[in-house]
Amino acid sequence: MRKYLIVILLAVCATAMAQEKRVYFYADFVKTNILYKNGAKNVAKANYDVANRKVMFMQGEQLMELLSPETIDTLYMGGSRWIYKDKQFCEVIDREDGNRLLVGWHITKVHEGYKGALGSISQAPSRKVQLSDQFGMGTVAGISGGMYNGTFGTNQNDGNGRNFDVWKTKNQSTYYFTKDGQEYGVKGMKSVLKAFPTKKDQIKQYVHDNHIDTLTAEGMLQVIDYLMTL
Repeated sequence: MRKYLIVILLAVCATAMAQEKRVYFYADFVKTNILYKNGAKNVAKANYDVANRKVMFMQGEQLMELLSPETIDTLYMGGSRWIYKDKQFCEVIDREDGNRLLVGWHITKVHEGYKGALGSISQAPSRKVQLSDQFGMGTVAGISGGMYNGTFGTNQNDGNGRNFDVWKTKNQSTYYFTKDGQEYGVKGMKSVLKAFPTKKDQIKQYVHDNHIDTLTAEGMLQVIDYLMTL
C-alpha cells in the first residue's frame, strides 16, 4: 500500500510541475465560504489560480487544491460569488443595468525578457532575479480582480541597477452572458463579431468612438453592456 501511495504522490507532483506558473486572482488568500450542492458548508482561506483555473487553499501551512469542484454550488470568495461552469470557476458579475455576466478568468504570465537600467528589454540578463510565484491580480475599475493582456510587470530591483525579469499577462478569459434567451461565451472581439455578424458594424463603431481597449476585462464588459442594448 505504501508503495502505491508513493507512486500516487509522485504522479501528483509531476502533474503540478507540468502546470502553468501560478497567477493568483487575489493578492492574498482570503476567507472563503464554500456551499456544496448537498447543502453542506465549509470555510477556508482560499485563492483562485487563474493560470491553471484551480481553487487553492491553505490547510495549516500546506497549500492544497480544492477537489471535486463539480460538487460545489457557490464559492463566496473575496467579496465575490463564484460558480463552477465549463470545468472552471467563474466570477459572477452583476452589472448596473441589471444584467448578470460570468467571467471565467484564465490569465497566464509570458516571459518577455529582461529590463536593464536604461529601460530597454533584452532576452539575456546580466543577472536574473526570480519573481515570486504569487502575483496578486489587483482590482480593475470596480471589478474585484483581473489583469489583462498588454500589462507588464517587473519584480523588485536588486538595488544595483541590474536587470529585472519582465512579464506580460496573457488574457484568455471567457465572458458568459445571455441575450434574447440564448447563452453566449466569448473570449474577445473576434468571437463577439463572429457571434453577432449582423451587429458587427455597430459594435466596431462603438468601440472606435469610445476608445475601448478590448484586451482588458473592463473593455470587454463595456462591449457586452452595449451589445445588450442592441
